[in-house]
Amino acid sequence: MQFFRGRAAPQDRFTALVRPHLRLMYRMAYRWTQNSAEAEDLVQDVLTRLFPRLEELAAVDKPGPWLVKVLYRRHVDLYRRRVSSPIDDSVHWDSDDAFFRERLIDERDDYRRLELQRTLNRALEGLDEGWRDVVLLHDVEGHTALEVAEILEINVGTVKSRLHRARKKLRIALQPGTIERSYAC
Repeated sequence: MQFFRGRAAPQDRFTALVRPHLRLMYRMAYRWTQNSAEAEDLVQDVLTRLFPRLEELAAVDKPGPWLVKVLYRRHVDLYRRRVSSPIDDSVHWDSDDAFFRERLIDERDDYRRLELQRTLNRALEGLDEGWRDVVLLHDVEGHTALEVAEILEINVGTVKSRLHRARKKLRIALQPGTIERSYAC
């Protein structure tokens, strides 16, 4: 029985490899889908697909960027499938927004933070998709330009160029009075 004690179960190994990156994966999935239920489904779908590939995951040097890359590819695949589908799923219900607004409206600091976050989200929505992805991965999630280039499968120079242009556009969009109050709330 000594033989089996040294080996961890595949589920335990998978959990140990993935758990530190779950929040990152969910944040990116939510940014891309703009819906908590779809983000959860996307992360779950990726994790389900990765479990049989445990050895490949274990061999990766930096699992965080690799997992985000896999998540991004799956998101793009699902998006393309949804766009080409004849079924209209344009109505999305996300109850998280109403829940948080009701809870935070009494606390002024939290409400101001929520308003600032919505203003920033509106400004991010105004960016082209390629620019937005670069800003989210680099400035929000803290990936290096090289990691962002690997995740999005573009050149490092393209990442830097998009990042520069996106930041410039965000500076303009976030100036006081540029974004209407009704959009930010």
